[in-house]
Amino acid sequence: MLPEHLNMRSYVSGRQTAPVPAAAATQRELDRLFSRAAPLYDLQLRFERRALRTAAGLAGPLAGRRVLAVATGTGALAEALVRHGGAPAALVAVDRLPAMLHRARRRLSPLLPPGRLRVLRGDALRLPSDLGAFDLVTLGYLLHLLPPDAAVGALREAARVLRPGGRVIAVTHSSPAGRLRAPYVRGWAIARLLTGGRVIGAGPLDDLAPLAGRAGLRPAVSVRVPGAYWSQVLLADAPGPAPGVS
Repeated sequence: MLPEHLNMRSYVSGRQTAPVPAAAATQRELDRLFSRAAPLYDLQLRFERRALRTAAGLAGPLAGRRVLAVATGTGALAEALVRHGGAPAALVAVDRLPAMLHRARRRLSPLLPPGRLRVLRGDALRLPSDLGAFDLVTLGYLLHLLPPDAAVGALREAARVLRPGGRVIAVTHSSPAGRLRAPYVRGWAIARLLTGGRVIGAGPLDDLAPLAGRAGLRPAVSVRVPGAYWSQVLLADAPGPAPGVS
């Protein structure tokens, strides 16, 4: 019998359309997994680079902008943004794990002029209070690992530190639409079962847009990126009236 937090019956059936809290990773599980995985984490980037490039394209030029990279990991998403859009006025990279931050600093420091990079230990659900406001906040491959309410909380924190007119870009594990979705989700569930739970998280998210809406953000662009590791890239605008609405 599987432990309660690994109950995957709805995923194996292929009928589940949203992550369920019972299958979500605890923070302790996430910290343990990614602390161990940090030295080898970048090996999986070959499955993520297309989605990271998509996110960078949506972000556009960064000159004069303040950027916050939440759950920055080894800094791969932030690197993609800088290589595509140029150096921002400031880049703050936040992660819970020192092992990840060490690699992020090493990756990002050569790309930015002195004084523009700040690397901080912090939690996506409780961002440090002294960060200031940002034109762009990114969340990279985090939200599918969290229970839905926690994912909304992370998006709400991102929205809280946005300047008026600011934007959030979130990249997450997702799934194809239509007939391909059920076998893809079922395969992910089977992988989790066969690895004894070492595949962490609730599985691929169906759609980030409703979670962003619950956080007060206004989803603007959503892109599904195909591959062995399907991803969704969501661009959302800061809370407030739509452009042109007074």
